[in-house]
Amino acid sequence: MRVFYFYQMLTEKKLQSIGAFSKTHGFSGALVLLSDRILDDELENMTEIFVVIDGLRVPFPVEEFTIRTDYTALVRMEFVTSTDEATELLDCEVLADVLLQEEEAGLEQWTGYAVHDANCGNIGCIAAIEDFKGNVVMQVIQDGKETLISLYPELVTEVDISNKILHINAPEGFLSLS
Repeated sequence: MRVFYFYQMLTEKKLQSIGAFSKTHGFSGALVLLSDRILDDELENMTEIFVVIDGLRVPFPVEEFTIRTDYTALVRMEFVTSTDEATELLDCEVLADVLLQEEEAGLEQWTGYAVHDANCGNIGCIAAIEDFKGNVVMQVIQDGKETLISLYPELVTEVDISNKILHINAPEGFLSLS
């Protein structure tokens, strides 16, 4: 179970609730988002939000996201072009792919872990973990030599948190490609 959690934490979008639509604005389908937390300026650069409709997360491309107060924003989305269409989204929860401060440390918490392969033994120590658009890669250093290892669910066999060891079972020849 820890192995799945480890991989899921590294690769899953961090969809967080940022509020709900409280009312329409104007006649072109704009909506007012009401949040229970202070809205971060970085939200204005979003290109996509998810609206929970009948329990499903439905993605909408964002045309405009303008923060009006600490807790409200004006949102215009593609495909929502009238007051009638916007009214159907009132009271719907809005999710965004945002990282909260405490989650930003998620990848960094694995730095310092030893990596042990079932076939090759000790590979080294995790110096960094990077997410390259969904391809999560760990940088492992041993004796000054860097090895980049792409993480995928079948690779990790065990996470020993108490001893800070990540156990993997790399396919034959996988580690020699680095």
